[in-house]
Amino acid sequence: MRPTLLGILLAASPAIAGTFTLEQVLSAPFPSELVAAPGGGKVAWLLNERGARNVWIAAAPGYQGVRLTSYKDDDGIDIGQLRWTPDGSAVVYVRGGDLEFSGRPDPNPSADPAGPEQAIWIAAPGGAPRKIADGHSPAISPKGDRVAYLRGGQIWVAPVTGPGEQTPLYHPRAAVTSAEIEWSPDGSKLAFVSDRVNHSFVTVYDFAGKSLTYLDPSVDHDRDPIWSPDGRSGSRTRAQAASSTRWSPNTSFTGPRATGWSFPGSGTAGSTSIPCPWKAARLRC
Repeated sequence: MRPTLLGILLAASPAIAGTFTLEQVLSAPFPSELVAAPGGGKVAWLLNERGARNVWIAAAPGYQGVRLTSYKDDDGIDIGQLRWTPDGSAVVYVRGGDLEFSGRPDPNPSADPAGPEQAIWIAAPGGAPRKIADGHSPAISPKGDRVAYLRGGQIWVAPVTGPGEQTPLYHPRAAVTSAEIEWSPDGSKLAFVSDRVNHSFVTVYDFAGKSLTYLDPSVDHDRDPIWSPDGRSGSRTRAQAASSTRWSPNTSFTGPRATGWSFPGSGTAGSTSIPCPWKAARLRC
């Protein structure tokens, strides 16, 4: 039986190869980055067709795919970091730059003398995509009115809809960069990681008070800030140095562990908080 079946497969292989070409293999559509809308009932994803990358969406009950963008060329420009607006009416995404390794020089596949562009866009069904700002890692506020994002290692804020000013969140001192932006549930604060090269803090910016608060700052590496549902506390991971006698960028670390934080007067147990004072009418902390 086995020799007979093998003979049939070998005899049929030329016919199969004649109908399945290398071009078909290389041009097969490739979906990725499936993201559900906050309220459910809708999904968005990225589809690569012959090198042309576009954002697609589908809605219940039929979930028929609809292309939200119309980029047609295999231009080597990446698309990613898909985010739904809170009401599920539009999708925010990033086009251009290195979306796999943040911080590396942006690729310039077309050798454009003006340099590559990495920008945040918003697209809704029935309309053309609109550029919000230059940058990456968008975080949309729970109210859907503004987006915080990273540009040049710093946090900026821009309106989601309509014209408006793009402004830096605060002005850090030299060599301080920011990452991992997380809005509080009510949209009144931003938690983020303030990286100081050989250590990092989880920091909270209060829009009403225009103030920064460092959450239990130390010589360790704090990451992964997450808010509690009521916005009064949260958690983060901390990677501690194996030895506290000397600190350097080459110090070995123990495994990260989760630790909690809370604000003074919140009535919840947690770590201490240290405010960052105003200096010359600008925060430089």
